Amino acid sequence: MEDEEAEVDEEEGEIGEAPTETPERVASTRTLVDIPVIPFEPPTTGSGHDIGEKQGKLRTAILERVTQAELAKFKEALKGHLVTITLGFFLWKGSTKTTNTRAVKDLDNLMKIIFDVLGKGQQGLGLLEEDSYICEVYAKKELVEDQAEEGLRIIIEEYEDEVMQKVLKEFYSKKSKVSA
Repeated sequence: MEDEEAEVDEEEGEIGEAPTETPERVASTRTLVDIPVIPFEPPTTGSGHDIGEKQGKLRTAILERVTQAELAKFKEALKGHLVTITLGFFLWKGSTKTTNTRAVKDLDNLMKIIFDVLGKGQQGLGLLEEDSYICEVYAKKELVEDQAEEGLRIIIEEYEDEVMQKVLKEFYSKKSKVSA
């Protein structure tokens, strides 16, 4: 009996002990960027007019929520990585007293603006080296009851495909040599 109790005590001690080394990064997470932009009405490309202005508004909204230090950290984390992007669009349901077309916004038009702002274009933040580094996309839109809950969330995770990464790096290294 005493041996059993000693054995249980020993096992409990092992379970409760802290690991001797703390890993720099948790192996179960691949998240490199997580940016909630709430409250904010997500823009779409719509009819194609004023796209630069819409990109500028989204860029400004992101910069209001992310510090320059965080932005630099995100750029460094994403450098040379293939990515999976998860986008959540939270669209205000509106009230019965107003005509509200937010719920009918097309998902592809909502995504296009974000991809442009994440890239290197005129209104871009330069987080993504190239659009072709996006290998996987998950997106959803859902209605929210309160206008203060409206917005979007951008999650960028590492995507692992060594062959794709090698092909893209070779392509862009040749392209930069030709343009130089």
